[in-house]
Amino acid sequence: VKGMAAEGAPFKGVLYAGLMLTFDGPKVLEFNCRLGDPEAQCVLPLIDSDLYEICMACTQGNLEDASVSFLKASCCCVVMASGGYPGAFQKGYEISGIKNAEAVPGVRVFQAGTRRRPALV
Repeated sequence: VKGMAAEGAPFKGVLYAGLMLTFDGPKVLEFNCRLGDPEAQCVLPLIDSDLYEICMACTQGNLEDASVSFLKASCCCVVMASGGYPGAFQKGYEISGIKNAEAVPGVRVFQAGTRRRPALV
């Protein structure tokens, strides 16, 4: 982030680290800024402020003046992918149990790379 600013292109947005906890301590897997990724799907539901106002303050360079608060809660993201992903993988498998999962209080199910087949809905 400091390097981008030094080159005249300051970063404005959401940046988060993908971490893995190991026996040797936490390791950074990646830095990411896309709000559609599973990491964001964990963070965004915990924001207890107006996300639009936060984003506007960020783009205007006055984030320090924005009211940013989080719920006193926790969130967990479980990713299910077909064998072989992210390389070559088989497609077309039926995903079941979504309605049962969504019936659990506090559970949200996000999908990506799926399609609805009316005969199975």
